[in-house]
Amino acid sequence: MNMVRVIRFRAMPQLVLVFSLSVLVVIDCFAVVVLSSVVNPAFGDLLGGASGRNFILGTNGVVSGSNAADYVSGAYAGSLLITGNASQSISVQATNLTANGGVSIANVTCNYNGGGDTDCVAGFTGVPPDVTGKTLLIGVEINTTTIHGDNATASPGFDVVVNYI
Repeated sequence: MNMVRVIRFRAMPQLVLVFSLSVLVVIDCFAVVVLSSVVNPAFGDLLGGASGRNFILGTNGVVSGSNAADYVSGAYAGSLLITGNASQSISVQATNLTANGGVSIANVTCNYNGGGDTDCVAGFTGVPPDVTGKTLLIGVEINTTTIHGDNATASPGFDVVVNYI
């Protein structure tokens, strides 16, 4: 499943940044896991500018990083609801971090079921989901690798892989 979210760099030069988030579920023959209520992470409006800038969107939706002063408004964390078999644990990992248009993804952070932030690129094991579902919040850290002028676009992306284990 491919998701796309537009992120805008505004006021000064504007960069429109489109995130592509794919969600892949790997299941065994008898287990069923359902991912729903998928929301892509969004930085909202950021000021355009120089190469080498760093922005971190936390799983709480707060923008930080060395260039957080360039954040204007509208950020929110990504999220998805995981429901399934309450007797099998899951593993979650962010893979295929793909740079595009002068924006690279430095890291992806996940928070599963309120258990605290963890490095999603390294991956983690989580408690089994159940029929009511458990929420996975997604944050992302980006770096600009070029100067972004007015209305420039970029489409960095990553996959979130959920496995029953």
